[in-house]
Amino acid sequence: MKSKFLSLHIDAIGFSASLLCALHCALLPFVLSILPLTGLQFLENPIIEYSFIALSLALASTSLIKSYLKYHKDSFPLKLLFDGFILILVGRFLDSEAAEATVTALGGVSIALAHYINWSYNQDCKNCKK
Repeated sequence: MKSKFLSLHIDAIGFSASLLCALHCALLPFVLSILPLTGLQFLENPIIEYSFIALSLALASTSLIKSYLKYHKDSFPLKLLFDGFILILVGRFLDSEAAEATVTALGGVSIALAHYINWSYNQDCKNCKK
């Protein structure tokens, strides 16, 4: 039961982080002009962004794969997770800032939704291994 509890908390963290990522991607083009005034110009560093993407991928994969294997056996959250990361990666290579922000934000929302659905499946799980 303890591992299910931990998995639910990882989903909550992943959901929150994914929503923050989506907000970051959607709002960064507007905020970019004031970053030097606030001392937050490091946020536009690609290394920081790729590090957050890698950390998010590791966290989400750990949580969703573990829940899939151990509890609900439904691959839909994993498919949403994969689609979300594909959208984020595609967004990184788009030329238009508006298109990049939109596609990347959709990827973040997709990942957040994957965490939420995974959490929901874990809550409703009738045949969970205890």
